Amino acid sequence: MRGFTYESDRYVERTAALHGLHRTDLNALGFLIRPSTPERPLTPGRLGEALNLSSPATTALVDRLERSGHVNRRRSQSDRRQVELAMTNHARDVGRALFTPLAQQLRGAAEKYTAPEIELVTRFLLDMTSATEAARNALTVPAAGTPDAPAS
Repeated sequence: MRGFTYESDRYVERTAALHGLHRTDLNALGFLIRPSTPERPLTPGRLGEALNLSSPATTALVDRLERSGHVNRRRSQSDRRQVELAMTNHARDVGRALFTPLAQQLRGAAEKYTAPEIELVTRFLLDMTSATEAARNALTVPAAGTPDAPAS
């Protein structure tokens, strides 16, 4: 899994560099391509939370994505005070161009496996993802003044 994660990261970094995008921009587009619902619209706040960004960093990111034609800001239909983000067709086209070669390679590799093997690997990866998420959620920040506390 470590090797796959490493190579996936390197692919994204190379792809971003070749197209003049920042790694965070691609991560944002990867999040934004997920469908939203009326109950959970795609907002700058949700984007920042998903990418673990501060409010100023999220604003800078959305500004960059808007300038490059990848997202539009629009007022919520249900709450005009709230801003929602929408991917543009340009962003979808760029995403397809960037990730179609990877998808083709992955599809070719996956075709070597039977349906039961794919099911087992899928279950394994979902379980490992859940375990990693649980470990992350269990982490606590040491109290100020303790030896393991981060420096301010």
